[in-house]
Amino acid sequence: MGEADSDALEEAKNAHRDRYSEAQMIAPEEVLRRASAVNQALNTVYGQVKRLERDAPEPGETMETAAQAQPGIWEMLRTLRTAMRHDLGVA
Repeated sequence: MGEADSDALEEAKNAHRDRYSEAQMIAPEEVLRRASAVNQALNTVYGQVKRLERDAPEPGETMETAAQAQPGIWEMLRTLRTAMRHDLGVA
């Protein structure tokens, strides 16, 4: 991973952290439950990528296994979006 990629990852993580902190204060329980699951999944992959970046992966961690987590996270995000829209009364 290049320095620009690493910087972009850090910026995205910081932005996510800020939005998630805000959501914890105002989101209803169902939305927060789903947001928490997304947050945990993102933190797991973030940790894996950072360990790979330091050349200190845990057993079985590769860039390929990090990439394989993406479809599951996208599905979790779709579910979160649906919960948010439902809370707002948007069909």
